[in-house]
Amino acid sequence: MDRNEEIFKVSSMFRALLKNISQEWNKSSAGKYNLSFPQFQVLYVLKMRGPLKVSELAEVLSLTPPAITGLTDKLVAEGYLQKERAEDDRRVVNITLLEPGLEIIKKVKKDQKEMIQGFFYFLSEEDIQHLRRIFSLMLSNIDKDNHNG
Repeated sequence: MDRNEEIFKVSSMFRALLKNISQEWNKSSAGKYNLSFPQFQVLYVLKMRGPLKVSELAEVLSLTPPAITGLTDKLVAEGYLQKERAEDDRRVVNITLLEPGLEIIKKVKKDQKEMIQGFFYFLSEEDIQHLRRIFSLMLSNIDKDNHNG
């Protein structure tokens, strides 16, 4: 198989894996916590990076600002996030994670630990380190492309 076919096959397999993880998520957490995977990603990014502008959050999650607005409006209604207009520029909206948002992250992570581990349990420690190295390399390349283009 040539390189292009291999890359296509790997990317298809990766998409299938992500789809399965997302479906498992929806079966377990979406109903229990009334939280979609993209909503959880918003909460988690804010936990890791601190308060962000809508545009920054959109860039990190590779979504559009209107998509972020839709996701965050639901999370604000649940009391997980706070939105504030910037004092110096009223067009800019800053999003901050609140204590209930931190609590829901802890609960979901605890519940999801088993599900996620189920996808990786058969891999050796060495395989997991290889995946981590490969994904890090790919993500850092994407970051470079996004900032240079």
